[in-house]
Amino acid sequence: MRNRRLRKVAAIAVGTFVAISANAQTIEGKFRGMYVCEKLPTTRDILLAPIDLVIKGDNVQFARPLFNLDGTRVVGTEMAAGTINGDGQLHVTSEWSFLGNTANGDYSGSLSKTGGTMTGKQTWIGPGGTTPVVRTCTVALVPAATPPQR
Repeated sequence: MRNRRLRKVAAIAVGTFVAISANAQTIEGKFRGMYVCEKLPTTRDILLAPIDLVIKGDNVQFARPLFNLDGTRVVGTEMAAGTINGDGQLHVTSEWSFLGNTANGDYSGSLSKTGGTMTGKQTWIGPGGTTPVVRTCTVALVPAATPPQR
């Protein structure tokens, strides 16, 4: 009798584990989207830039172009790295410099196999550690198109 009960408990525990695992999606691949940030006091307008994001395992990386202050020329690339969990919650951070200013990006969001969004902020510090300027950013992502197989 006792062995039967233990088997039932074990079966219920295994069944629960399988159900939980089935609900968690494994998200891997390439995503593309649009990155929008508030206007900085030193820039001409809001920032609107394309973004590429790649997920391998639980690692996330994204890249987007950095522009000059009037938005007319690409001067570098923001590269961010972070993680994604089984529920599609992701968090990435970045750091870059431009014209003596240092910027740190911190973004979080939710992603599924069909796309998702991230929100976050950039914190800019000028030469000599001036008072930080913070702006919010939003990212919308969809799966990248897969090239046709030949």
